[in-house]
Amino acid sequence: MSVSAVVRAQLDADDSRRAPAFDKQTEDEIRACAQRPKSCPVLAPQYQDLTGDGKAELIVGIEGADHSMAIWVYRLKGGVVDRILNTAGTPLAVDVTEGKLIMREPTQTPGYEIRTVFGWDPHSQVMEMQATEYDWQSPVATASPERKP
Repeated sequence: MSVSAVVRAQLDADDSRRAPAFDKQTEDEIRACAQRPKSCPVLAPQYQDLTGDGKAELIVGIEGADHSMAIWVYRLKGGVVDRILNTAGTPLAVDVTEGKLIMREPTQTPGYEIRTVFGWDPHSQVMEMQATEYDWQSPVATASPERKP
């Protein structure tokens, strides 16, 4: 199954539950990705082992309105594609380190970012938020002034 088919199937499932993930324009752009790839909001997929089972899960980023992004993670279990993470934000970066998905987002306070860590929970069989931290990010490194004796 292609990434586009997985995303379209998720849109259909969300629509049937009356819980659309995106506004109508973004959803129309997603559904038209094959015909208009340059305006497709679905980013290139990434594959990383996030469950610790030695198999790579599918990580999909989808750009929405106002610089927002949905992050969906899927695994294949028993021949069925299963979404194990559904989160959204306005990320500056999304990284995978040591089986954790880490999203960095800006805050309203200059110099600070929010760092959210998602990890696999074997009991609930989904990725859950494990930590949210506010990190100081120096906007520009400057030289220290010289000291005068």
